[in-house]
Amino acid sequence: MPKNNKSEDQRDRLQLKDQKEHAGSNVNDSANRAQSGMPDTRGMGWKDIGGVISLLVILLIAYIFYQVFFG
Repeated sequence: MPKNNKSEDQRDRLQLKDQKEHAGSNVNDSANRAQSGMPDTRGMGWKDIGGVISLLVILLIAYIFYQVFFG
C-alpha cells in the first residue's frame, strides 16, 4: 500500500489518541462543532453527500413554491 495518505493517517491517529486521553472534551468539541455549523463530512460517501444536497435542493424548491403561491 503506498504512503500517499500519510498525513491523513497521522491526523487520524492523533485524533484517536486525543479522544482516548481527553474523553470529556469530546462532548464539548462535538457541541461546539454542531453549534458553529461545521459538520464532519469526511467519513461520508458521495451517496450520502448527494442525499444531503438533494434534500437541501428539495427544501429550497418547496420554499420558493410556497412563497410564489401562498406568500
